[in-house]
Amino acid sequence: MGTEKLSLSEVPTIKAITPVSQGNITRYVTVSDITGKDFAHLIQLPRMFIIHAVNTLRKGKQLTADERKIALKKAGQLFHSGTVCGFNPDDYVNQVVSVTGLPEGVVKKALQKIGDATSHAFRDSALGIAKGVPDAYSDQVKQSGCAQVVRKGAVLAVVAPGNGTGVHALWPQAIALGYRVVIRPSEREPWTAQRLVQALTESGLADYVVMLPTAHDGVEEIIEAADLSIVYGGEDTVIRYENRSDVLVQGPGRSKMVIGDDYPQQDAFELVFESVLGLGGAACVCTSCVFIEGDAAAFARAFQDYVYNRLQDPQERERYLPQLSSHRYDWWLQQVEQYQGFIFSKPEVFSLKSGTRQVMPLVMLADSTDQPIVQLELPVASVTFVPFQHQACLSFLAPALVVSVATKKATLIQSISEIPEIRNLYIGQVPTIWMQAHVPHDGYIAEFLTRSRGYRVDFG
Repeated sequence: MGTEKLSLSEVPTIKAITPVSQGNITRYVTVSDITGKDFAHLIQLPRMFIIHAVNTLRKGKQLTADERKIALKKAGQLFHSGTVCGFNPDDYVNQVVSVTGLPEGVVKKALQKIGDATSHAFRDSALGIAKGVPDAYSDQVKQSGCAQVVRKGAVLAVVAPGNGTGVHALWPQAIALGYRVVIRPSEREPWTAQRLVQALTESGLADYVVMLPTAHDGVEEIIEAADLSIVYGGEDTVIRYENRSDVLVQGPGRSKMVIGDDYPQQDAFELVFESVLGLGGAACVCTSCVFIEGDAAAFARAFQDYVYNRLQDPQERERYLPQLSSHRYDWWLQQVEQYQGFIFSKPEVFSLKSGTRQVMPLVMLADSTDQPIVQLELPVASVTFVPFQHQACLSFLAPALVVSVATKKATLIQSISEIPEIRNLYIGQVPTIWMQAHVPHDGYIAEFLTRSRGYRVDFG
């Protein structure tokens, strides 16, 4: 399959969204769709422009909390239902599907989720504020003393990933808390950032949010120009920023599952299936390892048969399996080769008319909980099954963004709940991909963006 290269004028151009004049910036990166064709050009800003744009943002007009609340609600509705940058919601879904290969249903759900989260950003951000902070500061409260919440800075930078759109449901809460936000969109999928930033801008928040596309060498400039940053990336990103208190790193999730020998096997199959393949299998909350109390090999083999039978249905494949470009498929073949010693059998591959492919999840087996593959996370659907014993030390579950525990054994549940490195714990028939706006993801964002201080006013 060949690739089609088009000139700058023949495909859409995505520019920065900022009140600062961009002049004649001609540096860009080409965004390709999953068939290899040029799909758009993303203008990339030089480092000096970034500094100027962030400094200008800091000097923007100050809005009251009520004004921001009204604007956020309007922006959420516009993002979900309106025409933004000339594209209606269906256009937007097609754009994201075309460049990521994610199932259409996954992107449509994210469209709804991001719109709702933006509209209700004030409500959701308040959940992370300490209960000791009063809703209103009356004269009596001020005089007797109370807690007060304050921002740790004025500008938040968000370095967005390209493997999923859901992360954009989080950062509008920063605007609710009074921050101005700088978004560096993904080079792989810039449309979600563009649509949300433009919706916010058109809704009255032009002084509170900008989108600044830049090459990788400009990312550090954005982080240094902001006061706080949220950065998405892999293990290298975690290592790079792990000692910086001003950077919240969203790295590998290493989400896991525990299946007790008392749990119904059919329910377990459905739970593991949804946790591994939901959200296209690429999100940080997708299960990458399942610990089986009992015969892990037998469970894994039976699960592989369950997956095979279920995904013979083309509608189920369309619902769960992303489409892989030729480049991504070559990479996937390399993973199959690298981990062939753990894989039961080479997964089935489905070739599509577009030249893309869909692949069955990698189903693997490890002998013990201390093998490195237990912590393996790939940006495609893959799962490693591992045997464990109820009475064993459970430290192998950490670190994990999510752990779902499928058992009714109170002592096992209690032991797992005491592991502090588990960020979210779900009990019973709850897949690891389950998320709700009122439930913290990796803690509440307000925990990172604010702090509480004592406050009292008394003039005698």
